[in-house]
Amino acid sequence: MHELLLYGQVPLARHEQVLKILAGVAAMQPRRVRERRIIYKPTKQPEEPGAHLSRRGGTQNVAGKPVKQIGTKDLFYQHLVQKLSDNDFGHDNGRPLSAEVKPGQEPKWSLEFYDLLDTGDRGVSIRQTSSISLLSGNPHAWMVAAGPHQFVSEYYIEGHRFVHGNVVIFLHRILHEPGVRSLETAPKTHPPPFAALQPLDPSGAYILEAKVRVHDFNQTTVLDNAVREIAAFQDQMKGCVELALPDRLALDPRVKWKSPNPPSAMRPR
Repeated sequence: MHELLLYGQVPLARHEQVLKILAGVAAMQPRRVRERRIIYKPTKQPEEPGAHLSRRGGTQNVAGKPVKQIGTKDLFYQHLVQKLSDNDFGHDNGRPLSAEVKPGQEPKWSLEFYDLLDTGDRGVSIRQTSSISLLSGNPHAWMVAAGPHQFVSEYYIEGHRFVHGNVVIFLHRILHEPGVRSLETAPKTHPPPFAALQPLDPSGAYILEAKVRVHDFNQTTVLDNAVREIAAFQDQMKGCVELALPDRLALDPRVKWKSPNPPSAMRPR
């Protein structure tokens, strides 16, 4: 699946006004959203190009058929997403994290992947993404075992979502729990009280995300229609919220990797 994206910023003072405007544009009441996002990174480092030649017996390949050098494979941060309600905040019963789903219930946990934004010139940002619902077990234990992965941090999202045709509109802001948790090796069993969370942006501003999802990226007609639809919404919001392309490197989901053995400096002759 691919996503076509545009972003805008809404000051805190205009939040209620823009919320009402979006309700009129989408002809629907806003749907409240509360999410916890837990970030993991893979603990296995990628292999440097040509590293296979330094292994035992690897030199036998030098005189043989030339081997195409493959660049370092990118590693990406992964997101565990938990859907929350007001009753989920501030109630720690000591039980471990659980993704158990009863019959007829929607999954509350999912694993989401985001690729680096495309550098295309279509007027919108495009990235590949995927989402997998978790139906049982401990999500944190599963993430640690799969990969394996290491817990990095967690944050929260609160906002409202609309659907306008095929455009998914999400007016939201990022919240975090103040205090340093650098020594934590696992997410909290339960979220803290909602009142204890603070906006990551001290001004309290909101982010307006406009998104269209495309399942078959290779169909030109489908892609062009999606670009036109999100561009039409962009024009419709002019004078209210200016939607634009974000800095693709500011949304880089790749894990930065540095070689543990940097090459030694060359001696002067």
